[in-house]
Formats: sequence, C-alpha cells, structure tokens
Amino acid sequence: MRRFFTYCAMAYLVIYAFEGAIRYGLHLAGADDLILLRDALIFVPLVVLLVYQGFHGKVHPAFFAFAVIVALHGAISTFNFHTTLPAIYGAKLLLPVLFGFIAAPELVQPDRNMLRLLALIWIATIIGLMLDKYVLSFPWMGMTTHIGGISVDVSRGWDIDSGPDKRVAGFTRSSIAAAMMLPCITLILALHIRRYLLRMLFLFVTVWAVFLTTQKGSVLAIAAVALVFAAPEVMRYRLLCWTAAAFALLDIILPLFTAGLLVVDSGGVFSFASFAMRISDTWPDAWRWIINNQVFPFGVGLGGIGGAQRFFAENFFNPSDNLFIFIYANFGLFCLLYLGWALWQAFRQPPETRAAAVVPVAILAFSLGYGAALSMLEDQMSELFFGASVGMLWVLYRQATARSWSDAYHGTPAQVPDDLHYQPVHVGHTMLEQP
Repeated sequence: MRRFFTYCAMAYLVIYAFEGAIRYGLHLAGADDLILLRDALIFVPLVVLLVYQGFHGKVHPAFFAFAVIVALHGAISTFNFHTTLPAIYGAKLLLPVLFGFIAAPELVQPDRNMLRLLALIWIATIIGLMLDKYVLSFPWMGMTTHIGGISVDVSRGWDIDSGPDKRVAGFTRSSIAAAMMLPCITLILALHIRRYLLRMLFLFVTVWAVFLTTQKGSVLAIAAVALVFAAPEVMRYRLLCWTAAAFALLDIILPLFTAGLLVVDSGGVFSFASFAMRISDTWPDAWRWIINNQVFPFGVGLGGIGGAQRFFAENFFNPSDNLFIFIYANFGLFCLLYLGWALWQAFRQPPETRAAAVVPVAILAFSLGYGAALSMLEDQMSELFFGASVGMLWVLYRQATARSWSDAYHGTPAQVPDDLHYQPVHVGHTMLEQP
C-alpha cells in the first residue's frame, strides 16, 4: 500500500510539473477532458486504502475528520445555495490535503527514488522558467479550453507577457503553479545537501527562479524561510515555528486592517499594483460576498467562494487571493480552529523529533506566507504539500510518544529513530543526504 501511494504521488508530481505541455498535447488531440484522469491518482489510492482498512476494522482518523468536515461545511453550502455543486467542488479540493496527510512520510522524507524524481523536477522547472523568460514563448501559453461546460486555462496568460514583467510558468500550467511547486520541492531537497555553501546557493537559485514568475508573495515567503535555513541548526526549528505563526497572523491581519484603505493600483504587473488591486477590489468584494451570503458562524459553506463560483454564481466569481478569506468563507470561525491545530502540530514537537520536523514546518511556513496574497488551498500542489507538512508533524509526534497511526497504512505505533542525523546518498553527481 505504501508503494502504491508513492507511485501515485510520483505520477501526480510529474503531471503537475509538465501540466502546461500535457494539456496542450491533449488539446491538439481533442481530448482535453482526459486531464481529469490525473485526479484518479489521488482519489483511487484513498478509496483503496479506506476499503482495505475498513475490512480490517481500523480506519485512519484522517478519513473520519475529512468526512465530518465535508458533511458539516458541505451541508451549509448546499442549504445556502440550493445546489450540491459547491460542496462537491470543495470536497474535491480537500482530497489532495487528505492524500498528503496520509502519504506525508513518502513526500516529506522521500526514499531514494522519490528524491531523484524531486531533483529532476527541480532541474526541469528551472530550465523551463529560463526558457520561458529569456528564450521563447511556449505554444500553449494563454490557451483556454472548455471542460464541464466552463472555460479552463490550458496555461494561464497574463496582461503583460513580455519584458522584465513577464510572468512565466515554464512547463507548469501557470506562474502561480511554478511558484508553489518549486519552493516546496526545494525545502525537501535543501537539507539533504551536505555542504552549507552549496545548500545556500541551491536556495538562492530557487528564490531567483521564483522571482522570474513575478509571484511576489511566493518570493517573499521562500526568501524568509531560506534565511531561517541559513541560521544555526539548533535555532531552525523554533525560528520556523514562529515564522509560520507570524505568517498565519499576517494572513488574518492583511485583509482585515486594509479594509477601506485607498490605494493606487496602476502600474505594471510586477509592482505594487497587483497587491493594491487586492486591497481596493478583490478583498472588499470577497467580504461583501461573504457578508451577504454567510450563515454565521459557518461562513458561506464548503466551496462557497473561488473556483466553485463559476458553477453557480459566475457573475460574482472572486479568487479571494488570501488564505484567511478563503478558509473563512469555506469554514467560518471553524477556520481558526483548523489553522490553530495545524500550528499546534508544529509547536508541540518534543526535542527528539525537532530535527526531522524542520522540513515540514518549513513547508507549512512557506504555504502560510504565500497565503497572504493567494488562496493557496485552491492549488493542487499547495494542498498536497500543506497536507503532507501537517501530516508529517502529526506522525512525528505519534512516533515520539509511541502512539498508534504513526504508520498511516496499518495503524501500528512506531518509535522515532534514535539517530535523526542525515546519511549521505549519491543522487546523480550531487551529494545528498537522507534520514
């Protein structure tokens, strides 16, 4: 079962990394809808595991939590909008979070094969971004198609697509996708690099590559986490925990304390303009939609804002562009409980697991940092790695306390390894380290 989840995760990562090119090929063949088969790589393993564990009378608690959240918040949106489409869309969005939570060790503490794949994806993404920025425009850029009766981007186009302000995606579907995937992969690979200077160069290249996408939220978030990685090893865990907490607070403060603020939103894409548009238009419009449709304290319900609106309220579509707005709309005040629980998983690690907790806390901090300017739980890769980061922290704590479900597939307890230091492993010509 573990191997099945690993192979599905590897295939999912490859499809995401090359989604722009894959969608383009499907579009030329008139088979755009086949991209939906990608979701089977998430859905099928979860169903197989649920059935397997059900027959053995021991189902992972994450399945129960998922069912309760979908049932509660899905019911709110169904009664609120008189259609099940928002709830179905919202449940689909949460599936990668569930998959990542269960397959956390395979993603965050990868084996040799997964480590090699992540390294290859990192290299391919860097090459793709450079080609897109400086050499050529890929043929799929700006293309759209129709799937399920709605217009869908084959690869996201932007108003400014040339010069220093060009937003590049490389082989991924959009610049947002590249700016989300590359840092997550980098944070997993970074601590496997033995030499300090080489590790810092690796992080610098990633920050520079994300800068090419002009996704300012991602640039600032990964730069902040990279600075923490430059700190002495004994300080990293605590610094990352407080960085995650600070970013979570920033996610909440920004859309609340900028309400009514008058800002100028003219200028190029890679400027203050896009952030100013959030303050002057996107966030106020989102709050108006929530206030007019919410069932306090439950928000508007699961799938009540963002992409799901294209199915039931297209004229009011709002991307949120902020994590707190997005999760408040979906979960109401319960979002504070869910967010607080995720942060608690980071802060409660005992001393013996803190070295292994650095990477998942770093991914959590980055995700929350990017969430200040993006509803990052609508992106498949951010959902996957957000779930994996919290899931890994949950597993580490249960390993340290010898509790059940530290093995997500059989429910058995497992002790944390005595030696958490990294052992060197050769991957290509680069010396990496593996726990």
